[in-house]
Amino acid sequence: MSADLEKEGPVASTSSKPAPEVFKDKLKGSQKKKRVPKNNKGNVKAKVNWHRPYPKGYRIPKLEPSAMESVFNMARTLMKFTAKEQERINRNFPHK
Repeated sequence: MSADLEKEGPVASTSSKPAPEVFKDKLKGSQKKKRVPKNNKGNVKAKVNWHRPYPKGYRIPKLEPSAMESVFNMARTLMKFTAKEQERINRNFPHK
């Protein structure tokens, strides 16, 4: 039976022999190509200002109480108007 195994052909060896020169890298040391980052990624910092709403040195303005009151009044008026408009729509187009 062992004679049958020998006739099957070459089998990959598991020995610790060094790889043949054909498979080794031809370039050595400084001859290897240096990796160039694509589109200069990592080298150039993007100059984006979107994370800072106000430039340095400027103070964020505070809302006056009267301005806040007027905003709330506008919101109340809009809600009343929306409710009246919804009633009008329901009267003209009743649901089945």
